[in-house]
Amino acid sequence: MRFALLSGCSLLTLATLGLPAAAQAQAPTITSFTPATAAPGSTVTVTGTNLNGFTAVQLNGQRVSATSSLLLPASSLTFVVPIAAGSGSFAITTAAGTAVSATKLGITRTSSSQNYPQATPSTTGTTATGNFSTPVVCDLDADGRLELLVGQGNGTMIVYEQTAANGAFSTTGTLLTLSPSGTIDVGNFAKPTVTDLDSDGLQEILVGEELGKVQIYEQTARTGAGALTFDAGSTLFPNPYGVVTTAGTASANAGSYARPTITDFDGDGRIDILVGANDGTIRRYEQNTLRANTTAGFTDLGSIKLGDGTPLDAGSVSKPLVTDYDGDGKLDLVVGTLAGAVKLYTQTAVNRATFTFVRDLSTAGTDATVINMGNSGTNPSNVNGYAAPAVTDLDGDGLLDLFIGNANGSVFRYEQSTSATSPTITAPLPVVLKSFGGQATAEGALLRWSTAQEVNSDNFTLERSADGRTFQPVAQLPAAGNSTATRSYQYEDASAEARSLTTSYYRLQQQDLDGTVTVSPVVVVRRSGSTQAVGTASPNPFSQELYVALPAGTEPQPTQVTLTTLTGATVYSAKLLLSASPQLLPALPELKSGLYLLQLTTATKSTTQRVVRQ
Repeated sequence: MRFALLSGCSLLTLATLGLPAAAQAQAPTITSFTPATAAPGSTVTVTGTNLNGFTAVQLNGQRVSATSSLLLPASSLTFVVPIAAGSGSFAITTAAGTAVSATKLGITRTSSSQNYPQATPSTTGTTATGNFSTPVVCDLDADGRLELLVGQGNGTMIVYEQTAANGAFSTTGTLLTLSPSGTIDVGNFAKPTVTDLDSDGLQEILVGEELGKVQIYEQTARTGAGALTFDAGSTLFPNPYGVVTTAGTASANAGSYARPTITDFDGDGRIDILVGANDGTIRRYEQNTLRANTTAGFTDLGSIKLGDGTPLDAGSVSKPLVTDYDGDGKLDLVVGTLAGAVKLYTQTAVNRATFTFVRDLSTAGTDATVINMGNSGTNPSNVNGYAAPAVTDLDGDGLLDLFIGNANGSVFRYEQSTSATSPTITAPLPVVLKSFGGQATAEGALLRWSTAQEVNSDNFTLERSADGRTFQPVAQLPAAGNSTATRSYQYEDASAEARSLTTSYYRLQQQDLDGTVTVSPVVVVRRSGSTQAVGTASPNPFSQELYVALPAGTEPQPTQVTLTTLTGATVYSAKLLLSASPQLLPALPELKSGLYLLQLTTATKSTTQRVVRQ
């Protein structure tokens, strides 16, 4: 079973920046939840403190239906797993702060099939303008019935509601309106998605348009007629590719025809917005802090990449959505294109923002299994091009439905086939590594690590290296097997080599009962004539993610983190609350391969070490 490294030393993460001490004292906490895996539509029970009075509960950025305890202080709440949910962390927000589950909720699926034959009826709903429909499925008014929200070629959006739970959508739609009057109109080619960026319980519609802008509109009420009425709106991203355009020139702009979607790649509770565009690439923006909902509140992390580091390019006019179609714990990216193709990608690993191509759902397969809107995904001039996918489970049978809009305004429905070999898929939960650190001692090196949970874990093998590349086993410690409580481990490497090396590199190999092996990030232990260790950076070398920590036994304290080139140019700077538990550097930019200097500065000490970007 895989294990994932968490940033932070406790089972929960609190976001209370900018709040007075009294408010922080009442911030929500999460201590546990059951069950560990759940199917869409089932109920999850969360225990903790100060959970009543929440404004929002979200899973991977998607709002969930929740009910809190009537007891004060609230110690529990329940929420219903959304029907199109992917495995991930959930966030609970109150006026005092936000708590994020350190352990991910695993989502189970009835089927893991990649096949989506056309369902009956093949189309659903109508459109206002009859072209370039871009659908999204949500529950805007929180009444338990889904809405099919369709962006139109003329810049407006029309909504169709289910006539009953698990039933068909109404054939009569309603245009979304502004308050106090008017219709939402973004100009041309409205491409919507729905989320709650600021976790206030009011959902926002993010809408891309012809010139590349992404607009944001917020509900005026959570339920009732006000749920379909929105504020005046504002521009969230002027253009996702930073290109200024004018009317009539959009087709030549890489960032035009923007289509946003949302997820949470790394499970930190901060929403990622992915924006597809004219040139086929997909750009990623992440919230700088929980609840951010303005342009300044997001960091541009560049284009989504494949596992080999090259930009993901699905084809012209990319329209992405994120789900977990097979319940394997990794998020899946489905991308529609101008040519009518629908392409499937999956995360290279849990918490990663890199993907592996799986297959073209519109060409790879038989006539009975492929998504075919009349062009087999290869004819850009066909009216069935401009595929725009959305995902849901319309009839509640546990099989995912893909709704795909196209150039002539139709919305086609395709339903996932039942798996032939595995009718029920259970999301594998990783061994969650909360911390892994080391420090020099008079006898050698002391290594400590802890886990938040373990599933079918057999043992940990501690390995050492003198160069950071070739590792040899040092010791093997038995694992807990199955555990939902925090488990702590330590081993002192008192070998002659550990005492003689100025710099030692350590890593863990965690092995499951079925023989599966997963390797941790690398911890660096340095000796400089004394036994006082400096802060650690891991893995080193690193690729896209870098974790930092203070010496073992150090109390959490504000630390200035600075990353510079050898010529002194600063490429990263942040003030973080660090401890002995490795913490992921947030919003680390794309860096060129090479050697960098990492400086950690606390109130009493400053240390500098070399790190290598692969």
